[in-house]
Amino acid sequence: MSGSGKFYIRNNYIYGPKDSGKFWIANNYINGPRNSGKYYIAQNYIHGPHSSAKWYIANGYLYCTSGEEYPPFMAD
Repeated sequence: MSGSGKFYIRNNYIYGPKDSGKFWIANNYINGPRNSGKYYIAQNYIHGPHSSAKWYIANGYLYCTSGEEYPPFMAD
């Protein structure tokens, strides 16, 4: 089941069905308990070592183009 549209950004924190509020954005990098600083945002797309550019941000929500359930920076 796709996580597209289920995660949103408020005050630079990312909220949703997994790890809600545990990840935040600073200087276009995504930080948190795992993969901190390995993913960054450029031209509204999330880039990093896995699933690069498959997730994007629009209107404060995270959307997925590939049907993934969680953004790649939340991977264990």
